[in-house]
Parts: sequence; C-alpha cells; structure tokens
Amino acid sequence: MIQTKPYALSKSEYAKIVLKTRLKKSWWLLLVIFICGFAFLKNFGKDSFSTFFTIFGFAYPFIVIIWIYIASILKKNNYLFQETEMAFDNEFLYFKKNGNESKIPSTNILKVVSTHLYWLLYLSKEQFIYVEKDIFFTPEDYNIFCSLIIDNK
Repeated sequence: MIQTKPYALSKSEYAKIVLKTRLKKSWWLLLVIFICGFAFLKNFGKDSFSTFFTIFGFAYPFIVIIWIYIASILKKNNYLFQETEMAFDNEFLYFKKNGNESKIPSTNILKVVSTHLYWLLYLSKEQFIYVEKDIFFTPEDYNIFCSLIIDNK
C-alpha cells in the first residue's frame, strides 16, 4: 500500500470547482436571461413588466454566482475542508479524515477530471473526490496512482 502526504481542500478552491462545474452546465441559461434583460432595456421604466425583467435579467446571473459561492462555503461543508490522508493499492483507495476511514474500490471511479493542480475523481454525476497532485512522496507513486485512476475509469 502506498501512502501520501496529508492534504486539505480549501474553501476558496471548493467554491471555484463548484462554480466552474455549475457554469459549464448552465452558462447558456444565464446568457439567455441576460440577453432578455438587455432586450427589455429600451422599455425600462415604461411598464412594470419591462422594468422587472430588465432588473431580473441583469441581476440574476450575479445572484446565482453569489448564491453558489455562499452555499459552497457554508459551515455544513466543513467536513470537506478537513485534512485528508490517502493511501492506495491496486484495488482500493483509502481515505482517512478526522479519525474516520473509508475504502473505495478503484472501479467505482466513473470519470476523472484533471487540472494542473488536482484531480476530481467522480463516483457519480455530482459526487467527486478531490485529490491534489503534489501529495506523493516519489514520482513512482505519482505514476502508479495515474495508471490506477486512468485504467479504471
């Protein structure tokens, strides 16, 4: 079994991940609402519907972004931000947080999203595990982990 250095997900990084994921899925809706608000701008103040829709069209995208950010850093998510220790072998990923251990078969990884700083290992459409790329003690450990997650996705 290969051990890694402890790591933790920061609140700001989690908020960025959630915002990026959500905006990738619904950017078009926010754009349509913004364009509709812009279209009603010429009638702003002339009737209540145009006034409402102009304000709504311009404010809604910003309200959604602020709401997602605040919801992602709420106190109920504190478990996500605790220090995590990871270990792995050819079949399982082992995670230890605050004395609690979990064992996940590597075959449960449905999708892997890779950035230059971390991986997101998706276990379902909405549930992912955050794993930093700089937590390995040796380059061999890093390469073994890469082959494990790529071979099983």
